[in-house]
Amino acid sequence: MKILLVRNDNLGDLICTTPAIEALRKKYPKAQIDIVVNSYNFLGIRNNPFVDNIYVYTKPKHVKGIGNKLKALIGKIKIFNDIRKEKYNVCVVFRGGYSSSAEQFSNISKAKMRIGVKDKKGRDKFTHHVLVNPHKHEVEFCFDCLNPLSIEYNNEKTFFYIENEYIEKYKKLNIRLLFHISARMKDNQMSYNKLKHIFKNLNEKIFITADPKDWETACKLAELNNVTFIKTESFLDWAGVIKNAKLFVTLEGGAMHIAPALGIKTIALFGRSNINKWYPWGYKHLVLQDKSKIAENIQSEIIIKKIEENI
Repeated sequence: MKILLVRNDNLGDLICTTPAIEALRKKYPKAQIDIVVNSYNFLGIRNNPFVDNIYVYTKPKHVKGIGNKLKALIGKIKIFNDIRKEKYNVCVVFRGGYSSSAEQFSNISKAKMRIGVKDKKGRDKFTHHVLVNPHKHEVEFCFDCLNPLSIEYNNEKTFFYIENEYIEKYKKLNIRLLFHISARMKDNQMSYNKLKHIFKNLNEKIFITADPKDWETACKLAELNNVTFIKTESFLDWAGVIKNAKLFVTLEGGAMHIAPALGIKTIALFGRSNINKWYPWGYKHLVLQDKSKIAENIQSEIIIKKIEENI
């Protein structure tokens, strides 16, 4: 059997797909299992032991300049041709909403069994449709996608590969508490004063990481006696820091899926997103969210207590 998987959206979404991929491999150990991803989320699947081949393409919207966009388009066409030659039996599109770009790969495969979310306009060519339940986690949704293949969840965990060199780099720091202070969306962010108040009231050595846009804020927070800012050099470098932490605290975003995939206990401070669908897999009981669905409004005392209970 040849099975093609498609997960061409975000890194966190792809990591949430890894338990289903593992279960698929267990069910069909001799099958050829390949996956389509993009250059943006590729790190979430590289060196995954449960897949055979990875098709990686660059989305034109992720590059600038006509030349680069043309190069990206040519690369995508090459992948279409490679997929067509393989003659897959099954294609599964892991997308929680209908995506015409994702279905392109399914159609090109010409697989007899094509699984995905139905187009509301009824224009898709999937042979099996997946129902989306907003009360289910993304991991559970991915298993729903595999129902036609008789795949069931059996305590599989999310997976993220990182080389040992990145882990060894930070071992000597003895990180008990790591706090990632960055979030992309405004409702998921916390102010400098809020973070300062939390850190000053924690009787703990705190290591913090931040996205480049928040490095200035991180440096200011590091002026506190109990705070150390680790300026990481790359995404994998940052993952190496996380792997060395006893407890990881993060604002809502893709970061909160990395730590559980590395086996690290995670407290997530949510803003607007649906907790049921996006909590860090295995740590729903450690999610905090204010009724306003604005991260800034989560009471500092509640955050401090949750950290102290789990450190």
